[in-house]
Amino acid sequence: MSIESYILGLQKNPSPGKIGKIVLGGLELLAGIYEKGVVKKYEKVGRNARRMPIPVISVGNITAGGTGKTPCILKLAEMLHKKGHHPAILSRGYKSGLEKVGGVVSDGRSLRISQKLAGDEPYMMALKIPDVPVLVGRNRIISAEKAIKLGADILLLDDGFQYWDMKRDLDIVLIDCTNPFGYGYSLPRGLLREPMEALRRAHTFILTKSEQADVSVKTDIKKNLFRLAPQALILESFHSPSLLVPFNKWKKGIKEDCLSCQKGRRTFILSGIGNPEAFKETTLEAGLSPVGNMFFPDHHVYTSADMESAEMAAAYSGADLITVTEKDAVKMLNLSKAEDSKIPLYVLEIEMKFAENGEAQLQEQWEAFL
Repeated sequence: MSIESYILGLQKNPSPGKIGKIVLGGLELLAGIYEKGVVKKYEKVGRNARRMPIPVISVGNITAGGTGKTPCILKLAEMLHKKGHHPAILSRGYKSGLEKVGGVVSDGRSLRISQKLAGDEPYMMALKIPDVPVLVGRNRIISAEKAIKLGADILLLDDGFQYWDMKRDLDIVLIDCTNPFGYGYSLPRGLLREPMEALRRAHTFILTKSEQADVSVKTDIKKNLFRLAPQALILESFHSPSLLVPFNKWKKGIKEDCLSCQKGRRTFILSGIGNPEAFKETTLEAGLSPVGNMFFPDHHVYTSADMESAEMAAAYSGADLITVTEKDAVKMLNLSKAEDSKIPLYVLEIEMKFAENGEAQLQEQWEAFL
């Protein structure tokens, strides 16, 4: 077991035992130091934040791990594009080849760089929405200037709640209903990237994976959010499976949907994302029957050996197919073993949908500054 897995297990455990309590006590002291550092950095950087000449919408979260930022960014880009706007997506490109120096993944017409240079999520977004420019780089001020030269009239700041160098017109914070507040502690004792009070900066909260929480849980989440930011709009959303595409077709951009023809079949789940259990729930919603899984840490780089191990485990579990997310599929593009798997590999695409009239409410909110 890795140290990361051990700590995560302690964070989740309400009764960690004597040794676990000692470890958690140490982590709580580190969390206090971390919080002070974060607050100090925000106060210093925030004072000098730069205002861009076009509107900026930030999509972020307050917890580490997957909350559904990528589906949300894609949904907003689609909504803005349909309304005649020209959005561009600015991503850090975490652990990508261009994270430090920056670069253009897509200019809104064609892909310019490889997946390795772009990073997983930026490359995947560029594949899915070819009409929208996608840029990467730690310095998103420079990326913004490049995007404006490409014709962007609005900027979508991916994972931007802790990017304080740029002023934003709308701060959207995603709250994962399955773990809304990171066990109530900052890193490394919990999963909070900032103290809870930071949520006062938000203009909009979007509850993600709301279909996986009952009404009482969502009511409690909303009460906590209203207490911290009574001025903020609170919306509910859910992630819905949209397409199930054979990997060999997906990598060529062929959207051949196999959701209906594979319904009820046994699947082995292969994933390296922030919240693999949520993906498992999505496979169930798609009508598949999970019989086994192999979960890697977030941002895992797949190898041929990984694919061979997954194929063997899938065969042992009696699976008819192996299912991965789009984020996983991007990291398998250059692996021949992914194409030649004896158990067919499928990519399950998901999309964000708003509950009730959430989409209309969000559009009404941003019309004030667009």
